[in-house]
Amino acid sequence: MPVSVLLIEGSDDHAQAVIRALVDPWLGWQLRWAATVAQARTVLASENIDIVLVAHRLSDGSAYDVFESLQGQPTLIMVPEGEEAHAAFALRHGFIDFVVQDPACHYLLNLPAQLEAALERSTEARARQAAEAMLGRQHRLLQAISRAQALFIASAPPRAAFEALLQEMLALTESGFGVVGQVEIPPGGSPCLRVHAITDISWDEASRARYAQVADQGMVFDNPRTLVGATLLSGEPLISNQPATDPRAGGLPAGHPALTAFLGLPIHAAGELVAMVGVANRPGGYSGADVQFLQPLLNSVGQLEMARRAEIARRDVESRLAQASAQLEEKTQLLELTLASVSQGIVFVDPAGCIRIYNQRCLELLDLPRQLLERQPQLEEVIRFQEARGDFREEFTAIDAVARSGPSSDAQEHTGPAAIPEVYLRRTKTGRYLEVRTRLLEGGGQVRTYTDVTDYLATQEALRQSEGRWRSLTQLSFDWYWEQDADFRFVRMEGNPQHGSLLPGARYRGLTRWELPDALVSEAQWQAHRAQLEAHEVFHDFEMQRLASDGTTVWVSVSGEPIFDTEGHFTGYRGVARDITERKRAEAEIQRLAFYDELTGLPNRRLLLERLERAAVACERTASHGALLFLDLDDFKSINDTLGHDWGDHLLLQTGRRLAACVRTADTVARLGGDEFVVILQGLNAQATEAAVEAEAVAQKILVALNQPYEVQGSEVHSTPSIGIAMFRSAQPPAQELLQRADMAMYQAKAQGRNTICFFDPGMQASATARSALEADLRQGLQRGEFLLHYQPVVDAGGKVLGAEALVRWMHPQRGMVYPGEFIALAEHNGLILQIGLQVLQLACEQLVRWSRDASSRDWTLAVNVSTREFRHPDYVQQVLGMLRQTGADPKRLKLELTESLLLHDVEDAIAKMQVLRSQGVGFSLDDFGTGYSSLGYLKRLPLDQLKIDQGFVRDVLVDPNDAAIACTIIALAHSLGLEVVAEGVESQGQRKFLLRNGCKCFQGYLFGRPGPAEDLQTLGH
Repeated sequence: MPVSVLLIEGSDDHAQAVIRALVDPWLGWQLRWAATVAQARTVLASENIDIVLVAHRLSDGSAYDVFESLQGQPTLIMVPEGEEAHAAFALRHGFIDFVVQDPACHYLLNLPAQLEAALERSTEARARQAAEAMLGRQHRLLQAISRAQALFIASAPPRAAFEALLQEMLALTESGFGVVGQVEIPPGGSPCLRVHAITDISWDEASRARYAQVADQGMVFDNPRTLVGATLLSGEPLISNQPATDPRAGGLPAGHPALTAFLGLPIHAAGELVAMVGVANRPGGYSGADVQFLQPLLNSVGQLEMARRAEIARRDVESRLAQASAQLEEKTQLLELTLASVSQGIVFVDPAGCIRIYNQRCLELLDLPRQLLERQPQLEEVIRFQEARGDFREEFTAIDAVARSGPSSDAQEHTGPAAIPEVYLRRTKTGRYLEVRTRLLEGGGQVRTYTDVTDYLATQEALRQSEGRWRSLTQLSFDWYWEQDADFRFVRMEGNPQHGSLLPGARYRGLTRWELPDALVSEAQWQAHRAQLEAHEVFHDFEMQRLASDGTTVWVSVSGEPIFDTEGHFTGYRGVARDITERKRAEAEIQRLAFYDELTGLPNRRLLLERLERAAVACERTASHGALLFLDLDDFKSINDTLGHDWGDHLLLQTGRRLAACVRTADTVARLGGDEFVVILQGLNAQATEAAVEAEAVAQKILVALNQPYEVQGSEVHSTPSIGIAMFRSAQPPAQELLQRADMAMYQAKAQGRNTICFFDPGMQASATARSALEADLRQGLQRGEFLLHYQPVVDAGGKVLGAEALVRWMHPQRGMVYPGEFIALAEHNGLILQIGLQVLQLACEQLVRWSRDASSRDWTLAVNVSTREFRHPDYVQQVLGMLRQTGADPKRLKLELTESLLLHDVEDAIAKMQVLRSQGVGFSLDDFGTGYSSLGYLKRLPLDQLKIDQGFVRDVLVDPNDAAIACTIIALAHSLGLEVVAEGVESQGQRKFLLRNGCKCFQGYLFGRPGPAEDLQTLGH
């Protein structure tokens, strides 16, 4: 039978979106829509609705107004995103689930599955309620039996009355009600008892006391006031305030005598009083009405016969009462067995608040002692016991927020029905979760059940997480999902709302993929794809072009797998499709970038090598020459670092345009990267000398063009090129080697003063070979530990040694002592400077430790030069601090010497690193000050300890006024910044005195000692 769904939503847009999500022939659901509470009530009153989906707010009320009109239908509430607190509150008031309406309508993807799950949970809940109702009916039976404390028989001999009463009592055990009756004498017959059911009876205190005295004897009291409050099923009172002489006295049927005395027999089951039967009469005699009522009976039998029959009836009644008691006890045992077998804990609390009935499962779930409940305590007493034991935790956090929001404590929730949540959750001390349900009974009292829902909650949470993961995957991993029937026709399409313009519309349902009107696929592709489908194969990434709704062309990748039923029959296909337009564009862009430079649009290295190979083959075929020009812009790095990358990019763009303007269309201009450009000239003269002249002419033309000022952002920038030329006329040497030759020639041009042209010759190759051999020796020297330190002293004004500067030396096994000028530049170029610097740092720290053991040298400082590449390494700070910890050297005795060129790049990073090391005690000195381009603004922010005057200024300080002025300015600047100043390269007393007279107090140079081993410095210190 199709499921009937009622949607209650005031927003047309939201309603239409939900309808589109739910109206599906595969689901077969019938959907009704109501926009207001009034319309919803009309639909609910006139139609059979299986499940309800209602918005939190409506124009004439809220979801709770609709909930009052429901007849047990499972109901889901819809709340806007950000208002999930309302959903939690709704679940506590009976709503079965909730839906969060996000602005992108992602919730619609999971809505059908959520409704199906709600229907399943509702079916399970109804089955559970039916079981609870059955237990409730059995419980009410016991209640009714316990209330049937008296049976009233008026104006009849006791023994004769008991015989007729027993038959009625057997029926009473099935009905669960007490009875009251009267004697009737039908015409021509014997007297009989007419029995009437009663619904309620109560004892007064005197009757209770009397019952306690004679209970062991079996027969009970004779107090008519016991019957106060008893009523017939008809609603008539059993006892009234009418006079006893009134024939209607006691509220009995018309003509019935008043009751004045009562004699009863208790019926016990399971050790408790469950019923009472008895007779009532007037011990003081009969009134005239009584005699008139019993006259036919008295006339028909003698007193002796009546006495005999009464005795027989008494004995028979006692036998039947014993049988009835046994039957009631058996039924009670069966009920107790049933209660003990259910998985829920059950507690019955009477109107006075006492726990009268409980089962074993209740003791297990709540971990309560049986002795506590056996004495039928007040419920509040049990809760106080749990609270004292800490079952509810501090501030009752073991109970869910909905229950806590009512009473201030769980013990207070029983002050009235309004304070008791019908359903709430609580957590036990063992970490289990209990669902507590309370049902209030008519006339007072309540039944409370405890269900262990830990596994159910875990399953629900796992389901929610699974649904959340699926929802995320459907939105992140593909753009839409599709299904086809056995004829490959679309029957379902669900997509990511963000790609709605690409998702095929509902009009495409029933069509095959090759019948789509906007597909741009060749017939050969369709044939191959259809062959896969007909073979029921899994296919991946079938790429096709489509026209989007806006007319643009998009690329789509489709993957699918066949579907088979349980018998193995093919039923269709399902799969995913994604928009790969951006990927295709990226591939095209990658293809372009693979051959062209992104900034200038010129051919890159890859395309350059291809064209160079083709040019070499063409020269060989035509017996002509070609030339390869390698260009590098002089001082481009300084421009890029000081003026910014934007300026550098503009300069490179203009350079590319000028180069293209200097050559023919048949020639090639390419950019290798950075500021390096290459020009390929082909079709030059067949004679080598003439070809070289032609190549040089083009190079000169380029030199002139690139020497012109560049206009960048309204300012003029000057840059010059260094050009290396390598000639070729065949495919030998290979293109890569030819490029290396031109590169070497370019470096030779830089060595000759830059802004010039240089042709490659074999001598350059020899120099390159020597450089390669030196690099190999450097690597071996690092492995063999061939590097050592020499120390040049730093002294004060009196010539006392203050410390030294560490200078690296290379003890080569064949060349002997090699000085830094021969290998540092190469080490900087190939990155070996990092390993050399680390070894130098280790040697310096170890020397500081040795000095610290001698009283004459323990206060000496040691300066270590740091290259730009070392300092920019991201782990440099950790390396320095780690070396200090490893060797045990005092950080306050170590001084790192930085150059001004190091500060041209990322000054903020340099300052941050210096501050970290400075905080550990390491000092800093700015070496060769005055030779670079340091900003005074940066200088005042640097955590420096010392400035060193470059020896170039010190050397001519006595003969060159400019050098003298610069030296004095540096000294004054250092003093104003609170820095120590050291003069390097001091070789004469005149230089020393001049510097000392102008405020310089520390010196370093040949005048005080040449660099040498540590032993020489130790001797000088003594």
